Amino acid sequence: MHFRQILAVIALFSIILTVPAYCQTEDELIGKFLNKAEKKHIKKVGFVIINGSYGKLANNSDYNKFADGVTPWIASLDGSDSRVDGIYRSKEFFAGFGVMTTPKLAASLGFAYWLKLGSDKTGNYNLSLVNVDDPNDHENFNLKSEVQVYGILGGVDYYLMNPPDRDGALPGLALKVGLSGGYYFASWDVWNGFSGYNLYTETQSVIQGNLTGSAPGGSVRIGAEFPIRLAGLVIETSANYQYLNFTKMKWYNSYDQEHVVIHDADLSRVELDLSGPRAQFGLKRYFSW
Repeated sequence: MHFRQILAVIALFSIILTVPAYCQTEDELIGKFLNKAEKKHIKKVGFVIINGSYGKLANNSDYNKFADGVTPWIASLDGSDSRVDGIYRSKEFFAGFGVMTTPKLAASLGFAYWLKLGSDKTGNYNLSLVNVDDPNDHENFNLKSEVQVYGILGGVDYYLMNPPDRDGALPGLALKVGLSGGYYFASWDVWNGFSGYNLYTETQSVIQGNLTGSAPGGSVRIGAEFPIRLAGLVIETSANYQYLNFTKMKWYNSYDQEHVVIHDADLSRVELDLSGPRAQFGLKRYFSW
């Protein structure tokens, strides 16, 4: 009998030790519920961007070599400016939106538009040396060689210091590094009667429309953001290096024959290399939901 009492005491003692481990107080249950609710309602932070950038392009780019090469063959009849200007600077505008994918990492997507690059002049010229079968003098002639660029691009930025908080507020000066990539489109408008090169017939032939091309592009950057306490706006600035080169600008005639612009010296195709350093400045607005 004494042995059974001992077993009963041991069993009772085990129950007393075990039950509290599986029981939860009211406060613990409420705490668990609140933690789950908080996880389900974590705020997301997004933003919109509008900025502009100013870029320096290479002085010895392929396009500038073309401009320098063709200028001596254009004769001014009355002292009109007959130079085909090179492309040495560029101005770009960008508008986009994005989201913070982690507390320190942002992803964005947007549209880039470049102001026209190149030359657009009107004067009195003789172009017989650059236009096929065109010995006539031209008055009030539009000597144009303009390039238009636009693109769609996405990017990521990593905040080294002071990323936006859960409410989309920037606590102070933020520093970040980033990269972006996208796809760009270009249109090159050359003057009326310009002689290009027909790749099918391997002869000079008049280009009667805009040459077009497309290319991938990308950039790396280091930037900063600073809140200005005006409508939640943030000033954004960065120093970038961008790679963008249109290697296959072309125009097709009604027979689907490809025409290109070439260097007379070696018959190589003229490329539009718009790569170079850029300075960017704009406004940003964070928000949360």
